[in-house]
Parts: sequence; structure tokens; C-alpha cells
Amino acid sequence: MTAAIDRVLGQARELVVPNAAARKATVRVAEKVVSKVKAAAKPIPEVAGVFMGGSFAKDTWLPGDVDIDVFVKISTGADERRFEEVGLSVGRAALRGYKPGKKYAQHPYTEATVDGFKVNVVPCYDVKPGEWRSAADRSVHHVTFVRENLDDEARLQVRLLKRFMKGVGVYGAEIEKEGFSGYATEVLIHKHKTFESALQSFAKFAPKSKEEYFALFDPIDEARDLGKAMSRETVAKMVLASRAFLGRPSVDFFKRVSGKPRRRLQNRTYVIAFEHEELSEDTLWGELKRSARQVAKHVREEGFELARVEAASDNVRSSAIILLPVTDSLSDLEERIGPAVDLLEGAKNFVAKNQDSAQLIWVGEDGRLRLLAARRFTSLRKFLEAVLESRVEKIGVSKEVARALKKNGRILQGERLRSEAGRKVWLREGLAKTLSDSVGV
Repeated sequence: MTAAIDRVLGQARELVVPNAAARKATVRVAEKVVSKVKAAAKPIPEVAGVFMGGSFAKDTWLPGDVDIDVFVKISTGADERRFEEVGLSVGRAALRGYKPGKKYAQHPYTEATVDGFKVNVVPCYDVKPGEWRSAADRSVHHVTFVRENLDDEARLQVRLLKRFMKGVGVYGAEIEKEGFSGYATEVLIHKHKTFESALQSFAKFAPKSKEEYFALFDPIDEARDLGKAMSRETVAKMVLASRAFLGRPSVDFFKRVSGKPRRRLQNRTYVIAFEHEELSEDTLWGELKRSARQVAKHVREEGFELARVEAASDNVRSSAIILLPVTDSLSDLEERIGPAVDLLEGAKNFVAKNQDSAQLIWVGEDGRLRLLAARRFTSLRKFLEAVLESRVEKIGVSKEVARALKKNGRILQGERLRSEAGRKVWLREGLAKTLSDSVGV
């Protein structure tokens, strides 16, 4: 370790280690919640136990950023319907008086805020390793693994890695972010031992293969690749951030690294905004990302090149697809490439179908038929308006997004976009993400 890195990590330590007062406050709420969950679960025969999970239980949490995750173990004799009933009833009863709400992952769970702390009461099956029935079943085994394999120094390294990833914008396992989970940071430290070694590994990164970009296997379930949940963009940003830190160490990486904003590009940006039914965040972001990809695909097929495509949402009822085009106007003519002339029927049909409407038909140097024809849309705005008016179902967006776009979809650009972004924080943040340098440094 260089003297510069050692000095910076000494400064960062002050940011990542909870002090005595923070620990005392967190322990008090955690013990209070666990007691309430145990009391609520006691009369229910299917409940096999209650345990504390997440970063608090593993002692890898960060100051000011800790959830209290309590898991309710349910016997495997309960079918899926009963499993969900028990999980929600225990959660509601335990968090009564704290305005409990229902959230969704693979299965619904209960969330509330207790004395300033976000609390989650999550059902899982009481299973042995390898006999998983729900996504939450591994949680108790993750806690055991971390407690048995990471000592105090290793947990400090985890905290440093978490804070670094938060600072450079690659932390968070939600579908919205497709970043590194808390457990992934713990596995990385178990594998590489120190924060610096983990960054050195990323700095030397090379994709595993064309199909497999980044792999990180779960020590308690070798068939599970944690890396599949991380987008290539996230991993690539972590690679660049690691190289930047190792080259010029700074405590700023443990705070917040924001790319240079390019606000002038907002004048070139198109936003498709809409209101929709309230969905769970995972479902919402799955649909938004799929729909954004489909919109982009059809925009590009129409001939408009796009630099960036992003989704934005208030995570309740308002969302948007953000498009930054390289060009938003095209020539009134387009070239279309047909089959090679040796494909007898294909070549014959291509000529017969287009000879009356095409401006010109010819054979290219490669032996394939080509033509010039009038372009359907020369303006990106006109194309997007046509999509909203009559083509929403044809472009492959999700059913919920299609319904919303047909009902109230609108195109924001120029002054109208500036006005709406000025009133809506979520849209302003989405634009800032799209129109700022995004290379992890």
C-alpha cells in the first residue's frame, strides 16, 4: 500500500465506521423490532423462527445508512399462498402503529419506519443450504457466512468498499440500479482480503467471455452467480473508478463523485412522460427498462441514431423515457438494402414490390439489390408523436407502459421540458444522470 492510499483510507475510516452513539441507537431499535416480530409470530404454528439479517446483523453497515431487516422463517409445509399470508400478517402485527406498508420482491414483505430507521419484515423458508424455495432463503446463511469468515478488519474493508461504490454510483442491487449488492461487497472482500486488492482486481479487469462479462459466485451456493445482477455499465464504471483512485487517491471517492454536467444538451433531449398505476419498484423498473429498450430499438430502426437512453421515475405513478439523439432530423430519402441477385425468388420479389414506389433501384458492388425510397419520418418528434398516437402496441413496450402511453403519454422538449423538470425533482435527476459524464470518476 502506498503512503498516499494509506493516508486516504485513514481519512475514509472516519466516514465508514459507526460511532458508539450510532451503534447504541441502532441496537435499541433493532432489539425493539425483533421483540415485536417474535411476539407477533408466536401464535402462528408455521413460524419456525425469527432472525436478524442484512448489514446490521453482519456488522458491515454504514453510519446513517442502515436498514433493520428481520426475517421470519416459515416451515416448508406452508404453500406459497400461506407463506405470503403468514409473512404479511406477522409484519403488519409487529409494526402496528408505525404505518406499515406492503412492498414486493419475489414475495411481498412489510416495511415501516421505526424511530427514524427503515424496517423490513421479510418471510423466508426454513431450509438447508441448496434447498432454496424463495430468494430470501439464503439470507440467514449469508449472515452465518460473514460472521464466520470476516473478522473486524475484514468488515472495515467491506465498509470502505461499500462507501467507495456508493460514492462512484455503482452500489445498489435494485433493478433500477443493477449495481453491487451489500453481500457482493462482502464476497469481494472475502475473495480479495482488502479494499485495495479488490480495486486492483477491478483495475485489471477483462471480461470472462463474450457471453459472460463479470462473474462473482456465492460462496454458500456455487451455482449462483452474483455478477449476473450487475449491468455491464455498472461493472465498467467500477473498473474506471478503481483505476482513477489507485492512480490519484482521494477521500472524495468516498463522498460523492458526480460527472461533469452537460446542460446545453438538454435542448437536444426528448422525453416521453406518462402517469401509470402504482407498481412495486422492482416491477416498475423492470417494465421501464424493457420499454425504454424497445422505444430505442424502433427509433434506431427508423434511422435516428441515439447517444443515450435512460428511464426516470418518482417510483410511484410518474415515469419517463429520456432520449438523447445524435440527430433528430433526417434526409427525405433512405437507402434500403435487398437480397443478393443469386437469391432468385427474393430478388424477383424485391424488384416487383418496389419498382413503382422506389426513386431508384440498382445493384451494388456487393451484388445485392439496393433502392432509394421516400423516408416515412424525417423528424424524430413526428415519429414519437406517431408512436403515441397509433403505434404503441406495435413497438413491444410492456402492457402497463403501453396503457399509460396511450392514455396520457406526452413528448417534452425545449421550454416545456425545462418547465416540467423545474417542478419535478425525479425528472430533473433523471436528466442530470443522462446529461452528465458517466465514467465512474
